[in-house]
Amino acid sequence: MPDLSTSLQLCSLCPKLCSHVCPVYRASACETLTPQAKMSSLLSLRLAGAEHQATEAQALPLYACTGCGACATACLHKIEPAQHLIRGRTTAERAEVGHPALHELPERVFQRAQEASRAILRDPMLAARVAQPGEIGLLPSCLPRREHGEGPVAEAKQLLSVLDRVREHRSDLPGYGLVTVGSAGYALYAAGLEESFRLYAESLAHKVAGLSMLVTTCSACTYLLKVVYPQHGVPLAPKVLHLSELLLQYASSLPIQRKLPRVSYHSPCHLSRRLKIDAPRQLLSRLAEQVDDISPCGDESLCCGAGGLLPNTDPQLAAAMAHEAMATVDESIPTVSGCPTCGYHLTKSGHPTRDLLDLLAEAM
Repeated sequence: MPDLSTSLQLCSLCPKLCSHVCPVYRASACETLTPQAKMSSLLSLRLAGAEHQATEAQALPLYACTGCGACATACLHKIEPAQHLIRGRTTAERAEVGHPALHELPERVFQRAQEASRAILRDPMLAARVAQPGEIGLLPSCLPRREHGEGPVAEAKQLLSVLDRVREHRSDLPGYGLVTVGSAGYALYAAGLEESFRLYAESLAHKVAGLSMLVTTCSACTYLLKVVYPQHGVPLAPKVLHLSELLLQYASSLPIQRKLPRVSYHSPCHLSRRLKIDAPRQLLSRLAEQVDDISPCGDESLCCGAGGLLPNTDPQLAAAMAHEAMATVDESIPTVSGCPTCGYHLTKSGHPTRDLLDLLAEAM
């Protein structure tokens, strides 16, 4: 990836050749929200910031990005506007022109993480299943997974139930337990709150240092832990895996009791495009007779609108992206996402969407 100065120079001269793949632009049809225009806004913000004249209007377009990376796949120069725009939010924060919807975000993130941790530890069964040194640590998402608000406690119980069933058939599955840190801190990273994110990441890294592996269900958290933490100088001691990567190693022994005839699969951007992980789809082939792809896996994955804090900074645009992602999906066929956050957000299209963990729990 070219550095920021080179990227800004090249983007400013580009005739918007990546606009057609940007899901934000497609859903908004707004010329100021093409990747090229947003990079121009970043350039303007940097110049104004140097003169202490930055404005919220200059910063606002930076937040109309989910970080999906589709723009980079169409760029002949391999520029990563999404990564530059998210990092550019740090410039906005330092210039005190950050998005108003993210006001006091660190306090909210830490509070939500603490609430998620306490909710798990208040449950006697879950409190007894906290990961011990040398074991696999299971990190439940701190976000809601369904419209009626089920969150980390429900996910923690499903995670343990699924792995307990696998272990009944595969005694070589290593020991595992829950990690009660609440979240991986994605919101802090996506908001450009660099110092808060670094402190959070260092704290999490210390708490999981004794584990052999760290497993998460969230696609953005998987990307964060695998890629962004090391980029910020916080490498993790345990190996990081998405749940599907772990279970795929035991796919032939999964005790499937009931297969679905057919499902539609939504491939999360951070897993498929960013990390080239296709394990959720491979697992689905064990749970359903036929798997239809909503969009091709890999570089052509279709963003649902849940990333980059877009549901916070522009809820209507994020919902419009969910509608576009599901526009051609047959409503009579169950839809499954490889990420609980994506699955929850896609329900805003009016089309019920489930996540992989749900199907695993039911099928087993």
